[in-house]
Amino acid sequence: MRTVLIAVVTTLLLQGLPARAQEAIVPVPPNLDRPVDFARDIFPILESKCLACHNEATAENDLILENVPAMLKGGASGEAVVPGKPDESLVYLLAARADEPVMPPLPNKAAAKALTPAEVGLLQKWIQEGAKGSTAPPASTTMNWQPIPETLTAVYSLALDKSARRVAAGRANRIELYDLPARELLTRLTDPALATLVREDGQPLYGSGVAHRDFVHSLAFSPDGNLLASGGYRVIKLWQRQQNVQQNQFATDAPVVAVAVSADATLAAASLENNQVRVWNLSNGQTVANLAGHSAKVNGVAFSPDAALLVTASDDKSLKVWNAASGAEVATLATPAEIKSVTFSADGKLIASGHADNQIRVWNVPQPATEEDQEAETPAEEAKKPVEPVRAITGHGGAVLALTANPAAANEIISGSQDGTVRIWNLADGKQLFSQGLGGPVESVAVSPDGSLVAGGGTNKLVRVWGRDNKQRAEIKGTPAEDAQVIALTDEQAVAKSQAALADAAFKAAEKDVTSREEAVKKAKEQKEAADKALAEAEKKRQEVEEKAKAAATELEAKPEDEGLKKKKADADTALTKATEERDKANDAVVSAERAVKLTEEALVNSKQRVEERKKQLEAAQAYQKEVDEQLAAAKKVQSEAPAPVHAIAFADDGRTLATAGDSGTIHLWHAESGQHLDTLAGHEQPVRGLAFGPAGTLISGSQASQVTVWDTRPTWKLLATLGAKADNPLDISESPIEDRVLCLDFSPDGRQIVSGGGEPSRGGELLVWDVEQRSLVREIEDAHSDSVFDVEFSRDGRFILSGAADKFVKAFDAASGEHIRSYEGHTSHVLGVAWKGDGSALATAGADNAIKIWNFETGEQQRTISSYSKQVTSIAYVGVTDNLISCGGDKSVRFHTAANGRNYRSFGGMQDFVYAATATRDESLVVAAGEDGVIRVWDGSNGRSIANFEPPATTDTTVSASGP
Repeated sequence: MRTVLIAVVTTLLLQGLPARAQEAIVPVPPNLDRPVDFARDIFPILESKCLACHNEATAENDLILENVPAMLKGGASGEAVVPGKPDESLVYLLAARADEPVMPPLPNKAAAKALTPAEVGLLQKWIQEGAKGSTAPPASTTMNWQPIPETLTAVYSLALDKSARRVAAGRANRIELYDLPARELLTRLTDPALATLVREDGQPLYGSGVAHRDFVHSLAFSPDGNLLASGGYRVIKLWQRQQNVQQNQFATDAPVVAVAVSADATLAAASLENNQVRVWNLSNGQTVANLAGHSAKVNGVAFSPDAALLVTASDDKSLKVWNAASGAEVATLATPAEIKSVTFSADGKLIASGHADNQIRVWNVPQPATEEDQEAETPAEEAKKPVEPVRAITGHGGAVLALTANPAAANEIISGSQDGTVRIWNLADGKQLFSQGLGGPVESVAVSPDGSLVAGGGTNKLVRVWGRDNKQRAEIKGTPAEDAQVIALTDEQAVAKSQAALADAAFKAAEKDVTSREEAVKKAKEQKEAADKALAEAEKKRQEVEEKAKAAATELEAKPEDEGLKKKKADADTALTKATEERDKANDAVVSAERAVKLTEEALVNSKQRVEERKKQLEAAQAYQKEVDEQLAAAKKVQSEAPAPVHAIAFADDGRTLATAGDSGTIHLWHAESGQHLDTLAGHEQPVRGLAFGPAGTLISGSQASQVTVWDTRPTWKLLATLGAKADNPLDISESPIEDRVLCLDFSPDGRQIVSGGGEPSRGGELLVWDVEQRSLVREIEDAHSDSVFDVEFSRDGRFILSGAADKFVKAFDAASGEHIRSYEGHTSHVLGVAWKGDGSALATAGADNAIKIWNFETGEQQRTISSYSKQVTSIAYVGVTDNLISCGGDKSVRFHTAANGRNYRSFGGMQDFVYAATATRDESLVVAAGEDGVIRVWDGSNGRSIANFEPPATTDTTVSASGP
């Protein structure tokens, strides 16, 4: 994600302020029980106050203050330090404001402050003691790390994953992950190594949820959304989302038909095709009971709300009630038809059973026999009398395949039927309260914990979600993996078509150029023929004049005193000179014409070569377009064939997450209100017949592969690696190849590499390429920029890297070799954002000069400048593979522009301060931005309507300390 440092803004605001007179600083002698140490005491002062201008790369006035030998050598003004004599040492005099020009000058572009009296005292004593020492210490020993207060809430970096489910925000040294569909904070990422650090008083140095020691200036999600890279001081951290987390797995003796979880999440039960039911203890995975007694397949199983009883329903036309803890049978209820589904009422007083004869029968819950009952004598005829249902509910036109209780209403149950309808019934009077159609047999129903949402899924491969107002909230269909592939290939097809069109235009332009060159050759040859003819005529005329001159000379020889002959010879000589000049001029014209012919012929050859090159490029582009067309057609075919019947659905305890599963064997999690896909759980190799949620996101699934699996649907994010730190000590960054803060990050399109940008301000721009799997540095792009790199991005095809820096340059590099391809010069201040157009033909850049610029990648030509911002433009990105741009800036605005014409076609309001980062989904459905006010705002990209605001977390932290460096 594009990132802008607050320090940049501060620096820019400082520039241009008038200088003010400075009084000499009176040194305060240090109270040390040891000599002043250069590495420990002096270098940190120079680093923060002087090195921005006096380093090896910049060396203003030829003065370098990075080490003692260089200081002793001095610069253009002579010795900088005279050992033992601070009053003769230029560095001391200027730092103490005792001589001109003072150092550092105020204001300055690095925002460096004047030395304090204590710092001047240290410098004075160090020189008095002989200015001993040599080099700067390792970075790890110069940091005096302090906790960053939670009251600092500005967001400097944002990242949105491709699925548009999660947005990551860098808030000070914390990283917060938000769930966009649920509109809530998911988690704060925590580096466990930081949790071990303590202060001198033994208290933790950092609180909970701290990801970095320094500000998080950059974030980037991997293409698959399962890795998040974050940039801090001299480190890049990789955070991994846990996937397919299975907490337990139970083998069964037969394929699973249905599953259930007790309300207290202590027990799980699965009915099997071998007519049995198995019960497990979820805490230890031990089998509690094997329930046998049914003579046909057990289609349904349910726990009573208090988890004391278990009811099972079978094709043998019986209901059996069991003691859940012991597995003892409590009662058997005979029914007139096969039973396809069963549930307890929410208050646990009734049992409802769904039958093949289209009826729902309601029963009082049988009570276990007491000792008194067992001792009492029961007449034989009374014992044999069948138990009758309390009520029979009719209305369905097909078998009742699914039942579940509404936990928010004691007397309501939801049913799903072979007739394709989902209905809600009042158990007290049997009246229908709700009815909606699915369009095919309904095999599973579910209701949210608060009873506000009802869902049904079935053999027509659909799941629908309705509100109690009878309005449909979502329709869930298709398969996410195949759908994502079609979306990706649709985008790639758009890119391929654009590239083919560009290649065709380039080929036609090259052919036109050949025609033009052929005309130029023809004209040059015509001019050559004319020049040859003119030369011949000039030579003939010169020869004629020469003969006359010779004749005049002969005549004059005969009569040397004849004035007339003298004049005649003089005139003839003049004419010869003129004719010779004309001949020479004509000869020069011939030479020029010959050169023109040669050059135009060479240009024609080159032009024809370009035609061949453009032709090959066109053929390659057309072939690729055809290949993508074929891939897309194949993917659409797979997409149309991929959906499978849905046999099981279940709501999570949050009421927003819906799980679905069926013949595909894959479990999918969805946002129930919107139908947005959230996650996929893969592991079952055969159809899944049952799903049931437990508390805290635990999900139980049962499959025809005779397997019951316990999943964690809310897995955590864990720190995977710290790039730049020592492998055996993640807090030691002394040998990190990263020189300073990591200001920008981007994953390669295949997710295998990361490019990072940064560098020490005013000293050099840094571009590093990393191998994600090996956690190693692949290459450093040498001399990429002369000042800090603020943004970097891989091209869509991964072939190039684009960067923008404080040196006002935009540069493109070959990603494989690091070779510099082209520079783009035109911004008049820091380049803060860069972006590739999807087809690779154009670039968009954003700068502190308040401008967005559009460039032709191949020629470097600046195509357009968009100057609608009144302050710095802090980030820029193309939206999907379109020509549209998302940008934000210091004037509190977030905007959409069309790059082709610069039109600002939509703006997003509400920001209260400087905006540092903005991003949008590929289809413009969502826009997310954040900045100095600390609020992460989410809008509907199609109309600018505010969807959500994520406020900074509440805190009682009142500390004011800040981190170094």
